Amino acid sequence: MSGSSRPMVSVTVPMYNNERFIAETIRSVLAQTYQDFELLIYDDNSTDDSLEIAASFSDPRIRLVRNERNLGPEGNWNLAVSEVRGRYVKLVCGDDLLFPTCLEKQVGAFLDPMNGGVSLVSAQRSIIDSRGKTIIGKVNFLDEGRKEPVDVVRKMVRMGTNIIGEPVCGLFPADAIARTRGYSALVPYTTDVDYWLQLLKQGDLYVIDEPLCAFRISDVSWSSRIGEMRYQQFLAFMEQAAADPGHGVTDLDLFIGRINCAIQSMTSLMGFKLFAGSASEKRTLAGMFQSDGKGLARAFFP
Repeated sequence: MSGSSRPMVSVTVPMYNNERFIAETIRSVLAQTYQDFELLIYDDNSTDDSLEIAASFSDPRIRLVRNERNLGPEGNWNLAVSEVRGRYVKLVCGDDLLFPTCLEKQVGAFLDPMNGGVSLVSAQRSIIDSRGKTIIGKVNFLDEGRKEPVDVVRKMVRMGTNIIGEPVCGLFPADAIARTRGYSALVPYTTDVDYWLQLLKQGDLYVIDEPLCAFRISDVSWSSRIGEMRYQQFLAFMEQAAADPGHGVTDLDLFIGRINCAIQSMTSLMGFKLFAGSASEKRTLAGMFQSDGKGLARAFFP
C-alpha cells in the first residue's frame, strides 16, 4: 500500500452463499499486479461456509463484515460501497474473478491526463462456467477509448443488452457515489446497468478493449436465478432510459432495440441453461432445439 493511509482502490465483494467460489475470487484480488488496495467483503448472512472461507485469509488489507440479517443483493451492494476508503471503487460479486493486471490498467486509465472528466472505466470480460472453464474468451460490444454517454446509452438501447458489462467490469471514483441514488433492484436484471447510467450522468465512459476480468455463470448466481425474466426487465430498462430526454433515445432506437432484446434474451437464457442449468433444464433446452423453434420463441412472445 502507498505511504498514505488511504488506499488508491477499494475492491468490495458482496457475497451470499458463495462457498464454491469465494476463495478463488479473493485470491484473484490478492494476486493483482497493482497492490495499493483494500479488500472489503460483506457477507449477507450466508447459510453455507462462505464466511468461514473468507475469514481464513489473513491479509491485512481485508476487512470482513457479516450482516446481522439478509439484506438481499440491492441492500448488500449498497452496503458494500458505503464505507470505502479508496479513491476508486470496484465491486466484484462473490463468484467473479479479476485477471492479474485488471486494477493496474483500470487505475492507469483514470490517471491518464487525457481522461479528465471520465466517471467510469470499463474493461471487457470473459465468461466462465462453474468450473472456471472459459465459455467466451472476450465479450466485446464497444471498442477501445473514450465514449460520450449519449452514444453509449443509444447503442445499448439499440442492441437490447448490457454493452458496458457486469459490476466486475467497472471501476469508478469513490466521490461519485454520493451523487448517485445507489444500486436499485426495482428492475433486478438491470441493477448494474442502472448504476452505470447514474455514473455516466457525471462524466464519460472509457473502455479498455481487453478482457481483464471474468463473469461467472452458475446455478447459484443472481443472473442465473433471474435469467428467465431478462426480456421483460431489459425492455423496462430501455423504456426508462428512453424516457430521459438527456439520453437522446429515438423511437427508431427503441424499435430496433426491442427486436435485438428478444434475440439477446433467447441467447442469454439458452447459455445459462446450457452451462449452468439443471439436468432437466438441459433436457428441455435440447427438446426446444429439436422442435421447429417455436418453443424458444414462445418463451419471449407468448
